[in-house]
This record gives sequence, structure tokens and C-alpha cells, in this order.
Amino acid sequence: MRIKLFFRTAAAALLLAAAGITASAQTLTVDGKVTLKQADGNEKPVEGAQVDIYRTDIKQEFHTKTNRKGDYTHAGIPYGVFMIAVSAPGARPSYVANVQVSQRPTNNFSLQPGDGSKLTLEQMRAGAATGPAAGAAPAAESADAKKAREEHEKELARVAEANKKIEESNVVVKREFDAGNAAFTAKNYDEAVAAYDRALAAQADQAVVHLNKSIALRMRAVDKYNVAIKAKDAAGREAAKADFKNAAESADKAVKFYREQQGKPGTPAPTKPNEVMDYLSARMESYRLALQTNAGVMPDQAVPAMEEYITAETDPAKKMKAEASLGQALFLSGQIDASIAAYRKVLASSPTNLDALFGLGIALAADPEGTHAAEARDALKDFASKAPATDARKADAEAAVAALEESLKPRPAEKSGASGRGTKRGGKP
Repeated sequence: MRIKLFFRTAAAALLLAAAGITASAQTLTVDGKVTLKQADGNEKPVEGAQVDIYRTDIKQEFHTKTNRKGDYTHAGIPYGVFMIAVSAPGARPSYVANVQVSQRPTNNFSLQPGDGSKLTLEQMRAGAATGPAAGAAPAAESADAKKAREEHEKELARVAEANKKIEESNVVVKREFDAGNAAFTAKNYDEAVAAYDRALAAQADQAVVHLNKSIALRMRAVDKYNVAIKAKDAAGREAAKADFKNAAESADKAVKFYREQQGKPGTPAPTKPNEVMDYLSARMESYRLALQTNAGVMPDQAVPAMEEYITAETDPAKKMKAEASLGQALFLSGQIDASIAAYRKVLASSPTNLDALFGLGIALAADPEGTHAAEARDALKDFASKAPATDARKADAEAAVAALEESLKPRPAEKSGASGRGTKRGGKP
């Protein structure tokens, strides 16, 4: 006999540990190669070329030089808008404007012969790359050299024009990101989400913005859900569920863009050993609460996200909590045997884990043949004896125990029909 039991949306206040929001973005690395055009048309690496990196949205600058191979690199560059200028003896100075390092970490320079002058930030702001300060073309400049110089200057102009929108959007992202963080700190989650949305409208691939939006949505959902439960407000609960689902979707995007960013050339190593855990744990928690509240997320999406987090998590308590949530996700996705295995794993280390006891009982009771009915009854009975009266699952467990015990009672044998062999009238049996 199959006992039809399902996870019921917990009609009780959700408990959620306060999650620290990521207050600032990562630092980045800018790199590139500097070469000098030779008379024969070949490019020669320039050793000791001066590379000046100026931030233009606020006052900040960085400086480095090329190595013997003409390569340069500078780590610790913050998010922002930059001008990168290069100068070297015997070369015309060159620069590129409106550089967003997160989008363009590598910037190469092919210098033309010149007087070795150096551009100031003011000259670059004024577009002085083709003026006297940029180094006039030598009098003996060949036709090929002139053509190459003009093409180079044309490319600079094209890049500057193409990056103009990036500079504008970068200003918006920084302003709205900071506003969102300030609103989050003040627990004004509506404004925080709105500010993050404005930042993402300017640049949709900002991983840290998606991460913070996910956390803000989740915190807002918890507040909405708890208020709705107390007020028995069905509409409020649905609004909270929508936030939980959106939080999971935002966390998925955060992980996606974080990985894409880490795969780009010039992107620095994470600023802390477990930086990726900020993303994986936010996604895990969003899926956990979305499943717990029946918020409409797909279990087959939640399962791999939870499994990845569990593999990466090193804290035993956090890992065990995630494994119990994984059991529920597997159950909801129809993977009953895997769900049972996940719950057994938790109980092997923590026999009194209430989530695992309840989940194991439900999963075992789902067997259509009733093979595990006795074990399901025992697990749910154990849960009911340990769960506090405030746990909404307690009543479900007690009802399930009664149903399972009824199913386990011996059934009386069927009686023989009256038309079977009997005594004939007047004769012997």
C-alpha cells in the first residue's frame, strides 16, 4: 500500500541567518604588450616603456614598466574607467581612453617612431594624441610609416568612440551599486533591489551586482513570508514566493558571470581563497528557501547547484544542512532512491537531524509497494517525538505514522465462498 505524503509548505516563520552582503567588487589585473614599429615594418618589443594608468571617474593612478619582452602587468586595479598611456625613448606616446578593465583587461600598444615625449592626463583628456605634445611625425617619415601612424590614430579614435558608452555606463553601475549597498545596510530591500536593477540595466554582466541583488531579494522574501504567515495573508505569501524564485535566478546569473569573468585573460586570482563560496552559498540558500516554500523553482536546477555547493563546502555543519536540503530537492525531482541515500548520509553523522528524519520518512513512504513502510513509520515517529510543537511538520508526521501503522496491520485471510465443496443432501461430505 502506498502512503501518499508530500512535503507541505511550512506554515511557520522562516529562520534565516543574516547573510553579509558583498560591499565591494573585486580588484582586477590589466596587462598588455608594447612594441615599436621598425623601419623594415617589423615590430620589436620595447623594454622599460612607461605605462601610466589613470582612473578618470575618480582621482587615482597606477604606474608600471614593461619587461625585456615588452610585457607589462599591474594587479589590484579596481572597477572604474581608465586612460592607459605608454611612452618610451625614440617613440611617439600613445594612449587608449575609456577603458573598463573588467571588459578589456588586455591592452596592447604598437608605437611609432618619435621623440620619446610623454603625455599628461590633461593632454589626453583634451585629445592631444595628434598634437605637438604627442610628438610630431619625424620629417623623414616614410609613406608606409605615415600610413601606419594614421591607421593607428584612426584606431585610437574608433576605440575612444566605442568606449564612450562604457564610461557612461560604468558611472551608472558604480553609483547604483553603492546606492544599493547603502539601502541594503539600512534594510530597505525595496530600494536596494531597485538600485541593483538600475546598475544591471547599464551593464547586465556584473556578477557582484547579481549576487547582491539575490541576497537582497532573499532577505526581502523572508520578511514578507514571515509577516504573511502571521497575518494569514495568501497574497503576501505569493509575493514572497516570487522573491524567493527571483533570488534563485539572480544567484544563478551571479555564478554564471563570475565564472565567465574568471575565465577571461588578465583576470586576477580571487581576492580571498574561498571567494567563489560567496556565490555558491548564496545560490544554495536561495534554492533551499525556494523549495521549502514551494516557490516554483525546478528541482532539477536546484539539485546540481546544491551538489556543487556541498562538494565545495568545508564547514561540516553547513555541509550537513545542505545535504538535508539536497534530499528534499532529489525527492521533488522524482529521484527517490537518491533522496533516501542523501538523508541516510546526514543521519549517519547526526541521528537527531529533524530535517533528515522527516525527509527520510517521507521518501521511504513514497515506495509504491510499501516495502519500506515500517522504516518510514519509525523515522516519522522519531521525528514527531523530537520536533517542537511549533514545527508545522509535526502534525503531518503524526498523521503519516497513523496511516503507516494501519497499512502494516495483518489482513484477515479471505473466506471460502459458499459455492465451494460442501455436503450433499442425504449423502456424505
